[in-house]
Amino acid sequence: MSVEQHQHALLESYNGSLDPKVQESAHTANQYTEMFKAGEINKEEYIQMMEDIIRVNNINRSMDNMQVMEHMNVAINGLINLASLV
Repeated sequence: MSVEQHQHALLESYNGSLDPKVQESAHTANQYTEMFKAGEINKEEYIQMMEDIIRVNNINRSMDNMQVMEHMNVAINGLINLASLV
């Protein structure tokens, strides 16, 4: 897959998602790719910056999962409390 094809896939992610985190990540990755192609940053900088996007995405995904788990725990505790009343 060429750089242009990967960029196209990023733009599709950006345009196709309602999730602001996905949009921001795709937009940032596209900006970094344009900077790399223009020679504004070198290969090592580009790789580091792209890896940073992946790390942030992983942190965001973990935080999203934590929020879901917290809501589930609240619901489970509510059910426990209701069962205790019976």
